Amino acid sequence: MSVEVTPATAEEVADSLRDAAGQKHIVELGGHFTKRAFGGAIAPPDVVLSTHGLDQVLAYEPNDLTISVQAGIPFKVLKATLHAQGQFLPLDSPFADNATIGGVVAANNNGPRRRRYGTARDMVIGMTFATVAGKLVKSGGMVVKNVTGLDMGKLMIGSFGTLAAMTSINFKVSPRPDGERSFLALADSLDPLLSLRNAIFKSQLQPVAIDLLDAGASSLAGLPGNQYCLALEASGNKSLVDRYEREWAGLAKENGASDFQALDQAGAESFWSKVSEIPALATADSAPASVLRVASEPRKIGDMLKTAGSAGASAIVARAAAAVAYVTCPDLDATQRCVAACRAQGYPTIVESCPADQKTALEHWVHPGSQFAVMQRIKDQLDPGRILNPGRLYNLI
Repeated sequence: MSVEVTPATAEEVADSLRDAAGQKHIVELGGHFTKRAFGGAIAPPDVVLSTHGLDQVLAYEPNDLTISVQAGIPFKVLKATLHAQGQFLPLDSPFADNATIGGVVAANNNGPRRRRYGTARDMVIGMTFATVAGKLVKSGGMVVKNVTGLDMGKLMIGSFGTLAAMTSINFKVSPRPDGERSFLALADSLDPLLSLRNAIFKSQLQPVAIDLLDAGASSLAGLPGNQYCLALEASGNKSLVDRYEREWAGLAKENGASDFQALDQAGAESFWSKVSEIPALATADSAPASVLRVASEPRKIGDMLKTAGSAGASAIVARAAAAVAYVTCPDLDATQRCVAACRAQGYPTIVESCPADQKTALEHWVHPGSQFAVMQRIKDQLDPGRILNPGRLYNLI
């Protein structure tokens, strides 16, 4: 039976890891563990170590657009803190109500605003992490242009807790735009919205977010009917967003969309929140569904979505500029079909999340090839006993 440990300080995290390493105990490392469905199956842990006891804002300089927080602070608390100063951290992570910021960064989660603002790698300017040797390592700082030791900290982003335990993270944040407005273009099929997407990319007015939802994803996002949706967000002063609305409405009509509508503020917040959460909905309430992350080139996104849809996907939401799609598969058979079909067409595909009883039946990642040797060396240097979340990354690290 595993022992649960909830350190209250960074030093206690380091001490706990050192003690576990000394006894060769397997450690399941996390925050609120909202993303247990992500990654491969780990070995049964001897210790379950949660960082959610580290939940404080350490330093906040609104004028400098920087903030330092402990890794266990709930993501929603961080958002509320920044919102009070007219600022935000544009990660739009799923599991936003319960996730810790450390978990968001460890899983490298992002959402619809990725196109404008990037990912966690673009926002993290420093961090402190605890190693299995019982040491606290600082990387980067609180200055946006500070690059000293920054690469060491960036190894932790997307590492799923397999290398060390983040105890605090420093971010550059963004001011909230003066004005925002969201729009939905609807159609009975995919092709008119792909045509509209291409027309928007050729225009002068570029969106902050542009997501493409199939009928299943549209339903999860609360839209009525059995329609495809191209969701757009614009920002700027009132005159500018009015221009966005006029020009995009014209393009929607020219390209065959059946409807084009603007959302009010409350409607927009609700809609984008649901879109961000779609990858999390698959494993809610012990559902047997899985989520794939499938990548493509922007010009091939239509073929990618049709490939996944014909293989049995029940809902697809795609970052239409980045050509990355989150594909929900209703059960194990559909997951295996979608993985095989997408990989056969040359689309890099990973199983982002799935139920625990499916983990050993699925090949979560395509083997990273020559990069794997480097990953192994990093793992050996930071976690030589391989006690931290073993098997969660690439089913091997």
